[in-house]
Amino acid sequence: MAVKEKSEDGVISGYLSSVEHVLEDISEVKALESGVHHETLQYLGLVDCVAKYRGQLCVIDWKTSEKPKPFLKNTYDNPLQVAAYIGAINHDTNYDFQVRCGLIVVAYKNGSPAHPHFMDPDLCSQYWNKWLLRLEEYMDRN
Repeated sequence: MAVKEKSEDGVISGYLSSVEHVLEDISEVKALESGVHHETLQYLGLVDCVAKYRGQLCVIDWKTSEKPKPFLKNTYDNPLQVAAYIGAINHDTNYDFQVRCGLIVVAYKNGSPAHPHFMDPDLCSQYWNKWLLRLEEYMDRN
């Protein structure tokens, strides 16, 4: 095996070890790497995963980081992205389900336990409103 392949295997192994405890709480996967389109608001996206996390259907966004991100605020604009995906799924006729929750999972190359950041419906709604403002700013500039 080439040195590069061993190195890549080690990185993958680290990420898998990192998310292992989160995967135990995920079930009923409904979509993986799936395109979404909000026709009314005219934006597209690619959702990593839609599945149940601890019994709640969520848009799940997998992230990697060199630095620990133990709090949702450490993920910067990722919650806006999740809210945008939820909005798109809920308005896309290709999906026969509605999503109200989000989950951002930050995985670490060194195998440290991933930080799962659950977004309940109220939090998703707050970020949806922030997303709409951001989208409006973008539309006004372009």
